[in-house]
Amino acid sequence: MASEVDSKRPLGRPRVFSDEALRQAADFSYARRVQTRRGAQDLVYRKFAVAVIELFCEAYPEKAVPLNWLLSPRRRHVLLSELGRVAQPKSDDQSVLLWNERDVSRLINAAFQIAEAKPTTKAGVAMIRDLRRNTAQRVS
Repeated sequence: MASEVDSKRPLGRPRVFSDEALRQAADFSYARRVQTRRGAQDLVYRKFAVAVIELFCEAYPEKAVPLNWLLSPRRRHVLLSELGRVAQPKSDDQSVLLWNERDVSRLINAAFQIAEAKPTTKAGVAMIRDLRRNTAQRVS
């Protein structure tokens, strides 16, 4: 028999981004319409990763050459979405993205590893997920 507390708990994964942050990300997507919450989350993660990498490249142009592989001649969207997850950004109720310096540093380190290896998309996703898993185990 389920308790009253259990019945009030939302099902599924905890929400990371507010509905407004997801809507803004979906509006940002000019290439295709995003139809699912997961697709909108991917966009938020991708936008975050692109912003972090571009800011790093601007601040440290002498170190940034390997990272260009992720952004040009075409953006590697799937890898950028996975890299965005490394930093674990979240949004508050006002749709402001929140993150910390340590997580952004982890994203940049992972981006360097991926950009230097230049893996296929499938192999790159596996590499990034392994990095996330290993980092989560060290933090625990």
